[in-house]
Amino acid sequence: MSTIQITLSEPLQRFVTKQAAELGLDQPDQYIEQLLEEERRKKRDEYYYQKCLEGLASGATIPITPGFWDEIADEVERELYGIRSRVVQ
Repeated sequence: MSTIQITLSEPLQRFVTKQAAELGLDQPDQYIEQLLEEERRKKRDEYYYQKCLEGLASGATIPITPGFWDEIADEVERELYGIRSRVVQ
């Protein structure tokens, strides 16, 4: 783990210390780390949400039938067989 040094105003330092204590954390830096992790999760979730929206808007939908997954599995198997046969030769 790496270290970063930050300077906080006295009121902010008191706030961080109080929040850490209320959450049962041993050190104020754990509170800040928790905030940063939460922000990182939010950014990640937003990224994937946007990607899902892009996917939904990307074109016509296709029906997913029970046979669809079998077709996908067959296609993957053919691709793998093709790769294996080229490697063996």
